[in-house]
Amino acid sequence: MLIILIFSRLWPGFTSIQSSLEQLASSIPALNRLIELQAECEKFNELETTNDKKITPLVMNKEFACKNVYFRYDKTSSVCNLKNISLKIPLNCTTAVVGHSGAGKSTLIDMLMGLIEPDDGEITLDGVPLKRENLMSFRQIISYVSQDPFLLNMSIRDNFLIIKPNARDEDIWEALEFASSRDFVQNLPQGLDTMVGDRRVKLSGGERQRLILARSILRKPSILVLDEATSALDMENEVEIQESLRRIKGKITIIVVAHRLSRIRNADQIIVLEKGKIVQFDQLAQESRRVLDRLLEKQREVQYIHGHD
Repeated sequence: MLIILIFSRLWPGFTSIQSSLEQLASSIPALNRLIELQAECEKFNELETTNDKKITPLVMNKEFACKNVYFRYDKTSSVCNLKNISLKIPLNCTTAVVGHSGAGKSTLIDMLMGLIEPDDGEITLDGVPLKRENLMSFRQIISYVSQDPFLLNMSIRDNFLIIKPNARDEDIWEALEFASSRDFVQNLPQGLDTMVGDRRVKLSGGERQRLILARSILRKPSILVLDEATSALDMENEVEIQESLRRIKGKITIIVVAHRLSRIRNADQIIVLEKGKIVQFDQLAQESRRVLDRLLEKQREVQYIHGHD
């Protein structure tokens, strides 16, 4: 009876230990992955390469180019997400990147911005390969506007000063004017001091995109990348933004990623992507026309359906 009593008192402790061990065992894979991710982040830490010195922006005098670039997300797979990409983006030229969903447009843009490194081939600026040593200098001349803009929970002015700490209010208002945002910011209760709100709940999607576009222009970049940057705008504001972009055409290098083909009518050249490959106009004109024809046909079908709704 004594042994049974002792065992009954100890049993809950044993079950608790067993439960803890099972929980620990189930957490080990996640811990290992976290350690690998931390090591990967430390490996690709770009700030260490600057040695806390002032970063000098690169100067683009001729062209931005890719040479025989290959890339795959799954390094163990033989399927490439980008295959034999070779292109040239001349200085102060507007280049549009189009293609079906999954064609590799976002991957190509990430590659051009130096966010991912090619498995083979190279990215060059005026013939100089883009490496980790000059990547931070390259980042000083490029601005990116994504489809899902990100603003911090602080005032509009502080969100702009993150990009350019020494910016004056006049510079901010000039950038807001460019992005057709001056009027709505002036009508806010506190103007530039208005808090954006947690997860930007105080702003609509169109207002966020216009603020992000204005913030990207504040830096006066040499290269401006627009990834569906006007997708959340109504027709009136989109027309104003397109007019603003038309005014700076030829003054900076613009790369536009678009699903709506009406947004690329002012492009100097069009890059058509399909299944990770570029369809070159000069070499594969007939095939590229077929791709564009299919995209235009689908665009017309969608517009026809919405028009009759």
